[in-house]
Amino acid sequence: LSTDGTRTVRVRTKVVKPKVTTDQLAAKYPAVVIVNRGAFKLTLYKDLKPAKTYSVAIGQVGLETPAGLYHVQNKAVNPAWTMPNSSWVAPKDRGKVIPGGTAENPLKARWLGIFAGAGIHGTDDVGSIGTAASHGCIRMRIPDVVELYPQVPVNAPVYIA
Repeated sequence: LSTDGTRTVRVRTKVVKPKVTTDQLAAKYPAVVIVNRGAFKLTLYKDLKPAKTYSVAIGQVGLETPAGLYHVQNKAVNPAWTMPNSSWVAPKDRGKVIPGGTAENPLKARWLGIFAGAGIHGTDDVGSIGTAASHGCIRMRIPDVVELYPQVPVNAPVYIA
């Protein structure tokens, strides 16, 4: 426990090569989405390099966007929306289907489903971007989600931090 003595420590090291190369990883995951909830940002990575960052809205307190590693499970253009069986939906409206492409549909132009009804979608409530305002989904401006949609295939990883 003396602090006045000099000591030499020899540590043996060994170079370990990775089992997967960067090129193999980039080929397996040509597109990766990372959502930084604290910064309200979604970044698209192409070939493991950041391609574009978008401002987003995330889930509000009590209906937080779930953290973790997910994958795009399904995609849709002008998706229909089924009002969920949740306390924030009037009991008479639960299960009601709102057709895609209508003003009443909150999903707007595009849908990338990632987890148990949560997904990435457009919004015309641009004032919510940069805030915790959704019911768990990741909201994007409509032109942004239209731009993102064709670049992210089904099964692409989505990491939410």
